[in-house]
Amino acid sequence: MTHSATTPVFALLGQLAARVWRVFNNRRQFAELSDWSDEQLKDIGLTRSDVRRALALPFYSDPTSLVSGSAAQCETLNLQAANAPQETTVISLVKAGKTGQLAA
Repeated sequence: MTHSATTPVFALLGQLAARVWRVFNNRRQFAELSDWSDEQLKDIGLTRSDVRRALALPFYSDPTSLVSGSAAQCETLNLQAANAPQETTVISLVKAGKTGQLAA
């Protein structure tokens, strides 16, 4: 008799059913956010485009994973467009002491 180190089929089916139920409930609750006003969405840190983008995901994906911490991530990462103008540094020359050498 050989030993099989696989997860029982019933456990896998139970995990699948739990995930389907969680995704269904999250999508249903997230769809209610489309009825909220912009001020209410702002209070919880979302925008209307966040809600639309999350609901545009395929039916089998969880929309809460897309928006969880999205505002915090944008602030932390300080995202900018690649072609955004960069700040220029100003270099001024000063004389250093009696030697007359220039320093930046």
